[in-house]
Amino acid sequence: MPDQIRIAELADAEYVSELFNQYRMFYNRPSDLEGAIQYIKSRMQHNESIILVAEKIAESELLEPMNGKDNGINQALMGFVQLYPTFSSLSMRSNWILNDLYVQPEYRQQGVARRLLQASRALAEERGVGALSLSTAVSNKQAQALYESEGYVLDTQFLYYDLDV
Repeated sequence: MPDQIRIAELADAEYVSELFNQYRMFYNRPSDLEGAIQYIKSRMQHNESIILVAEKIAESELLEPMNGKDNGINQALMGFVQLYPTFSSLSMRSNWILNDLYVQPEYRQQGVARRLLQASRALAEERGVGALSLSTAVSNKQAQALYESEGYVLDTQFLYYDLDV
């Protein structure tokens, strides 16, 4: 379990970007750490997303700083979730798209993803958000079971289409 879940700050951008790069590689995208850093920093600087991080804080020197960098805190980011604001015309409320959820392999099956989902929901409720939406691969049965156990319901009313431009 993470020691804490908190909203990431700009100072966390490089650490989050490492996780974001791993997330993209999980979905068969090529590694692009520099691009990931630019992307995450831009989202944060322009307040275009909210990123929550699951953090393990050690009082000893047991944890290595990520990427060989030391920011004065002996920490490891276990995972993150990225939330993008959007709006619903029908409900006339803001909604969030839970677009990215990633937990480092060594921290999986320890409740980290569940805690990130719960923290996302709590923050959405606190900020008056109408709904959280997410999507996952049809083949990702483990994620589907987690989402359903947290109250997410498969949409059977609407079909979603994409257009690459």
